[in-house]
Amino acid sequence: MEPLRKIPLEGLIEILTNLFEEGADYIDISGQQDNREEGPIDVIKITVRPEYMSDDSEVEIEVDVQEDKPTLSEDDINELI
Repeated sequence: MEPLRKIPLEGLIEILTNLFEEGADYIDISGQQDNREEGPIDVIKITVRPEYMSDDSEVEIEVDVQEDKPTLSEDDINELI
């Protein structure tokens, strides 16, 4: 298993905090390395299954993590609510 590289902590912590506040007790994390000429761009996928939620709701966000801070789209935020 290859490690994911250079994941911006601020964006990841923000996403994890939002998931926790929305009732997620557990998550599944998967990732993929992508070596491009301009530098590595690794992708993280965070999945929250219904049985991981304390209030039986389901949230799934996929964020392409790069040097820039990842942001949630308006649809992602509405899905969390």
